[in-house]
Amino acid sequence: MDIHDIFGESRPVSVPAKSAIYVWGYNQRGQTGRNGKERQLRIPKQLPPELFGCPAGANVRWLRIACGREHTAAVASDGSLFTWGANDFGQLGNGTEEGRKHPKKVKQLQTEFVKSVSCGAHCTAAIAEPREKDGVISTSRLWVWGKNQGSNCPRLFWGVFTPNTIIRQVSCGAVHAVALSEEGLVQAWGYNEYGQLGRGITCEGLQGARVINAYSKFLDEAPELVKITQVSCGEYHTAALSENGEV
Repeated sequence: MDIHDIFGESRPVSVPAKSAIYVWGYNQRGQTGRNGKERQLRIPKQLPPELFGCPAGANVRWLRIACGREHTAAVASDGSLFTWGANDFGQLGNGTEEGRKHPKKVKQLQTEFVKSVSCGAHCTAAIAEPREKDGVISTSRLWVWGKNQGSNCPRLFWGVFTPNTIIRQVSCGAVHAVALSEEGLVQAWGYNEYGQLGRGITCEGLQGARVINAYSKFLDEAPELVKITQVSCGEYHTAALSENGEV
């Protein structure tokens, strides 16, 4: 069986001819993908291609990998997304809440070419483009699932962005998430007990998506002239870079 029969044809992206996934650390819930053989791994170990349904020695290639508190997700070069580990809140995206100690494709995203993935503590988010035109204008859209995301299967999420918005990046914290548009706008949603949503206040309870603009009052230049180019979530805080390199 040819490797393309399993992973499919790859898009023209810059990836090495061959790559591998290495895992180590806490393994109580199978988040290292080694079928729970060890409770913890003290040195990095490679996940063999057979775990992903590939023949031994196959020319496997990977684009992205992300770790949550007790689950893991990886993007293959053909745009397939694999998840494994804990699934108490549906963070594996398979429509159940049953954990899995070995990698498996997220079937609900097989019509999408996944480009990137981010894992929160108990949720997952991915940016993908449709493999075929489906009437949605955006070619880079956001899918979310798991705790506080409204589904244990991937669902399209626009928040306050319009459906023609190109999503550039997504990052998940413990209980919040942020998405960055190609235009440099940032929207955040989730919990805000420590001000991680950037709204200038703290508040209790799950908060809906809103564009972050509270920082504008602290800028020396008009906020519409500031373009955000990168975002990152810690467990309970958030950081962003602007186009001119400011944090």
